[in-house]
Amino acid sequence: MEKILHSFSARCGLAIASGLCLAIAFPPVSWGWLVLPAMAGLLVSLNGQHGSQARALGLLHGYTAFAVSLSWLWNIFGGMSVALWAILAIFPTVFAHFQGRAFLRGLRGWKFAAFTAINWGAWEFIRAEIFPLKLPWMTTGLALGPNLLLPWIGVYGVGAIVVFAAVLLAARMWKIAGSVIAVLLAAVFLSQPLPDLKPGDEGVVSMGGVQLENVNIDSYLKATAAMPADVEYVVWPENAVIFDIMKNDRDWRILREVCAERDITLTFGTRSAPEGKDEEWRNIALTMDRTGHLGEHNKVHTVHLFDDGIPGTTALPIQTRHGKVGTPICFDADYENIVRGMVSTGAEFIIIPTMDAESWSARQHDQHAELARIRAAENARWIFVSATSGVSQVIDPRGHLHGRLGALKQGNLLGLVKRETSLTPYTRLGWVLPWGMLGLAASAWIFLLFPRRRISTPSDS
Repeated sequence: MEKILHSFSARCGLAIASGLCLAIAFPPVSWGWLVLPAMAGLLVSLNGQHGSQARALGLLHGYTAFAVSLSWLWNIFGGMSVALWAILAIFPTVFAHFQGRAFLRGLRGWKFAAFTAINWGAWEFIRAEIFPLKLPWMTTGLALGPNLLLPWIGVYGVGAIVVFAAVLLAARMWKIAGSVIAVLLAAVFLSQPLPDLKPGDEGVVSMGGVQLENVNIDSYLKATAAMPADVEYVVWPENAVIFDIMKNDRDWRILREVCAERDITLTFGTRSAPEGKDEEWRNIALTMDRTGHLGEHNKVHTVHLFDDGIPGTTALPIQTRHGKVGTPICFDADYENIVRGMVSTGAEFIIIPTMDAESWSARQHDQHAELARIRAAENARWIFVSATSGVSQVIDPRGHLHGRLGALKQGNLLGLVKRETSLTPYTRLGWVLPWGMLGLAASAWIFLLFPRRRISTPSDS
């Protein structure tokens, strides 16, 4: 391998191959364990490289991974997607730059392995949660799916462990690498679905979700009327009602009558705007029952480059007769802070009205669906997702599916969720971990940016 990699073109080929492996780890292929050879391949290609060559390898890896896995961005943005893939590729490029500087400074062994894990984890966290065009898809921890480490250290902590294992593999530290991989294997394979819930048990709520796209309110009413009589809670997707329904006396009255006749609680995506200021609209999830308005959540994480309303600033649960429910909207649940914030302030289960347009492709839908499973496992909450054209899901507190209506289908999804009140270590404090990694990494970056002092010797005089 060392002889082959003396050629920079061979290193470029390995960087591209590792990016392709990373893309295949995510839907639609979903070979999650390829994330380990993907990261190990990148690190092997970078071994001993620095400066422009290291940056070129990071760029090749990143651009390949994002362009292949997120190829559906072309359906939305056309030619602009080329620039978006390049922007996302900046983060593995900068990672590679600092790997090169660390190598020049003589970091080896355990120190180099630890630096690599926090270097990757910090740039991934910036890309996913802090950068203005933040995108939390395709993180290394996400590739492994639901596992027993998530309620302790969250998806970014899991990702750092994956990279730590990969750098040990790349350095041929086989025994230690095997031990870390064994921990990851145990965390994934020992995470089993909870037993199916039974109707009527304490804290169990019978749910019904409508999966329809580009239809009017009458279609949602008909779909709701077709649900079994024992459904207690109905969910319509994001933007199900594209006007301020509380200003429409007729439709608002109809919804209250439906809630009364069927004795249901209803959460649905709609809009609100100050009187006479329709341009200042807000994307909300409104929750109501026979008594009327119970509460609403204003979408906090509005979608980049779209007119998605004025962002909200709070993430609070809503009190219903079924308990306290958190209602993040679509993109909100892609980020760690909204679901965690709702759970930490009392949400006993989570409902997510979602809009994934049919034109965005099934691949986009399936990739998006994975993030809700991570949020469920991090915070140990049942989650019910109702999406326009998929994927609607019933997810248990370990992140496993108990119901699914797939991408590009239409119809109703029925399922059960249960109220939960305990808080995971992650919900309480584990979310601090990526911030800690960022602080450590930033300190290391600053140190590495300064040139090494040259010590003078008698021969210099």
